[in-house]
Amino acid sequence: MAFYYQTILIGMGRFLALERLGKADVVILEGTELIREEAVMTGLKLISSGNARRLVIVYQESEEEKIFGRPLDYNLYLIRKLKELGLKEDQIIVLGVPKEHPITLTGAQIVLSNISKRGVKSAILLAEDFHTRRSYWTYRKVGSSLGIEIIPHAYFTKYRNENWWEKAEGLREFFGESIKFFYYLVRGYIPVKSILVT
Repeated sequence: MAFYYQTILIGMGRFLALERLGKADVVILEGTELIREEAVMTGLKLISSGNARRLVIVYQESEEEKIFGRPLDYNLYLIRKLKELGLKEDQIIVLGVPKEHPITLTGAQIVLSNISKRGVKSAILLAEDFHTRRSYWTYRKVGSSLGIEIIPHAYFTKYRNENWWEKAEGLREFFGESIKFFYYLVRGYIPVKSILVT
């Protein structure tokens, strides 16, 4: 019986945390106000394995002047750190997006508009854990009008998809992202088929 419930829970987690394999022009790392090192390393692995050539780092700008732990000129800081990790300047795109509602949709519009002008036609979207399905479908909807294919790739930092229900943070994030996913669905930010199609 426990195996049955565990299988259901893993399936529920995989519903939100999409992951597909594929090659693309760029890897888009969708971040928050601070970029996680684990996410950067996942993006670099995708580049070193030949799945993409360039890395697009997206962070949320804040109206507050200072965010604890973030250097003042965050763009230049991120570029410098990525160069230290082995990327060349022409492989790096760093974009700050406003923290405006709806945040994921606003970010997708800005990022995809920017990279489409650079000739990008495909992108691997790195999103954190259960945020992936909502992020993927938002980027996919925006990207379809710009001719950009989106490939989802979830990364986990605080728990794993195989045991998320054993961690309080995993449960919180699963239920929180489920609510946000259905909010985006009801508002029409993502299509109804996003419930059924991966």
